[in-house]
Amino acid sequence: MDEQVVSAVKTDKDKDLSSAELMYQEAKVMSAQGRSLEALEKFEKALEIFEAADGKDVEVANICEQIGDLRTMRGNFKGAVPAYQRALAICEKNNDPVSTVLLAEKIIDLYRQLGNLDRVLPYYFRALELVEKLGDIGKAGLYLTGIGDIYQRRNELDKALDAYKTAHGIYQGAAYRERAELLEKGIKIVEEAITAGDSNK
Repeated sequence: MDEQVVSAVKTDKDKDLSSAELMYQEAKVMSAQGRSLEALEKFEKALEIFEAADGKDVEVANICEQIGDLRTMRGNFKGAVPAYQRALAICEKNNDPVSTVLLAEKIIDLYRQLGNLDRVLPYYFRALELVEKLGDIGKAGLYLTGIGDIYQRRNELDKALDAYKTAHGIYQGAAYRERAELLEKGIKIVEEAITAGDSNK
């Protein structure tokens, strides 16, 4: 290929990327000003450009998260989930556990609000795995409690009890007294439900 053609193509790509970066910054300002529809349009246009470019995964993930946040703010939970999932996949691919956990939390929250509890568990387990590696025992206890809640709602009481007891052990060992006391009450309720279920058999 002729050097001038290569140079012209590179210049066009650079202009497109500069334009996408400008759109991204404008969209962030619009979002902060409460102009969510305009911000969404700008984010989506910038996303198209970054997707077409090589090596722009970080930008794509950031824009997807922004789109998810705006859709959530506007009450479009079902539309927000795929945007967050895409950002999460990029963060996992790029070995960014902190961002992966934050995005998993957003997805967990949306699925819980949508009442889609079966889809919540894989995100809880992935986040739990990552926070254990990161050494964040407070979050590990929180996710185990959430897992226990899901199992309890699904009437899988033995699994719920196991998750609650594990979280309780974490909280007791880490001096989270209030959380430990709450879990003690929850454990008692689940144990009573299991006992009542056994006596009805």
